[in-house]
Amino acid sequence: MTDKTIHQVSRFLDKVVEKFPSKGEPMLFTDIHIHVSQETGDLMAYDDDGTEITRGVVEEWINNQGDTSLFYKKVEDLMRSILLSMSLDLGIIKPYSFILEDEAGQHIAEIYVEDDSETVIIDSSFMEDMEKDLDDFIEKLLKDE
Repeated sequence: MTDKTIHQVSRFLDKVVEKFPSKGEPMLFTDIHIHVSQETGDLMAYDDDGTEITRGVVEEWINNQGDTSLFYKKVEDLMRSILLSMSLDLGIIKPYSFILEDEAGQHIAEIYVEDDSETVIIDSSFMEDMEKDLDDFIEKLLKDE
């Protein structure tokens, strides 16, 4: 991802956050659905009711002909990284999520979850590796008995 792309996605996410200022007790109950189009480069954010929050365009993504799953994985990683670096204090009742979806609104991934606990979204490939490591560890323990 280029610096320009990072800047455009950061600006988009800043605009989303600006729509939910924290003013005392949170009043709104919603998740934030982010639609991304690999063809047009459009980024659109919606609440649970389908009301548009904001939109933007990432020029590097226009007419992207690459592998769709790889494209969305890169978008997911970039957005998660930016959201984790932001100081989020939104006027939204917890728990809430930022959800990545394709242009048709189909779920791709939860990229950020905020609740009252220490919930963290971990990359799915990390969990797959962790599961294999645990299986290997248990197998070794059973052999040692």
